[in-house]
Amino acid sequence: MTHADHSALAIAGGDPVIAPGLHQTWPDIRATDRAAILAVLDSRDVWSDSGPQVRALQEEYAEYCGVRYCHTVNSGTAALHCAIVASGVGPGDEVIVPAYTMGASAHAVLHAGATPVFCDIDPRTYTLDPALAERLVSHRTKAIMPVHIGGLMADMDAFTAMAARHDLALIEDFAQAHGATYDGHKAGTFGFASGSSVNGAKNLSGGEGGLFVTDNEEALIAARRLAVFGEDTPPLGPGHTRAFWGHGTGWNYRMPELTAAFVRARLPHLDDHNRTAQANAKILDAGLSQIPGLQPPAIPEGRESVYCWYRVRFDPAYFGWTGQPAELRDRLIYALSAEGIVAGTWQRRPVPAQPAFRLHTPAPWRPGRPAPSLKPWDRQIFPEASRLLDESLNLCNVRTPLHVQDPSLMHQYVDAVAKVVHHIGHVMTADYEPVAETPPVPDAAL
Repeated sequence: MTHADHSALAIAGGDPVIAPGLHQTWPDIRATDRAAILAVLDSRDVWSDSGPQVRALQEEYAEYCGVRYCHTVNSGTAALHCAIVASGVGPGDEVIVPAYTMGASAHAVLHAGATPVFCDIDPRTYTLDPALAERLVSHRTKAIMPVHIGGLMADMDAFTAMAARHDLALIEDFAQAHGATYDGHKAGTFGFASGSSVNGAKNLSGGEGGLFVTDNEEALIAARRLAVFGEDTPPLGPGHTRAFWGHGTGWNYRMPELTAAFVRARLPHLDDHNRTAQANAKILDAGLSQIPGLQPPAIPEGRESVYCWYRVRFDPAYFGWTGQPAELRDRLIYALSAEGIVAGTWQRRPVPAQPAFRLHTPAPWRPGRPAPSLKPWDRQIFPEASRLLDESLNLCNVRTPLHVQDPSLMHQYVDAVAKVVHHIGHVMTADYEPVAETPPVPDAAL
């Protein structure tokens, strides 16, 4: 099939384009992964403040990125917390973060006692908008956090210049962008300090875990102390013991040896996975760009995305849709899923819509206490982020990402999308199931 399929849609009783069982799942566990884990178990050296697997991963990832230092932690959120604290951000300070990101970006700011100030996104790249961000700089702003969303790096020329103009710490969140480049430089290497995740969903997968990277030795010391009870815990030589001497408040953010071994085994394959994702994205780009009403991801010159996912925008007006765009999105996802495509939303609303960031006094809320008082939510405060989430969907997801799919499947994706768009009239009127909200959101204003 190379053109729109005129046969009946699967939601109307027709045959789906994509047969079950063709998707490859992630992570693609290999013999080398199993061997690395078994070697740690056989060594009995399964934990340490700075074990051999952890030390080796820190050295290898720093070399991969081209930075002086890497410190391993137990999550991407912890890595960002370390980067924020190492940058000198504290209570009363503000950090600018994009409205379209994972909530962890903003939670890490709260963990440091600072305030996340949300900013809308560039409608073309979906990353933090530099011009809008600069308008939000105040005397309390101490840092700015570009997030390399979906595998595409933000406009680092603009943010590097902005940080210099206003004496701000530049903190990259590159959890979704291991190996992505900007003018040949890898993600995580532009900021004073940066944080990333090796959660199982990431293109460098370790199950759970995080990586803090920096070129600044003082930042490394600050992060290392924050991660281990305020202690200095460099690799200990023969005859030395841990001092248990806390220099300040710290957390227990240590990465286990088993996790470090798993990530180390997968790091040599990262670039191959990224190249597969990019090749598959080119197939989707070529096919979907020929379907009116759809817009494939835009990749500016000088940047290479690693496609944590592949987000497609659609034009409701082109299709003659007069209802809420989010309903058309859900209808498309329903029809595409029936054709065998893995389609979804990732998130349905900008992060500042979440109750956690609308509290009058940011603090944990526990069941049994009075319901917290929430600030009103207005989607027009962040129109581009809201519009993106209403008028777009993802093809493939973190369980079946582009970086492990066969190219032949991508051609079938194009055919399935073409088939659904050809029958868009039926899609807009047929019965469908909205994308599930878990848990249900009771706030009608959302």
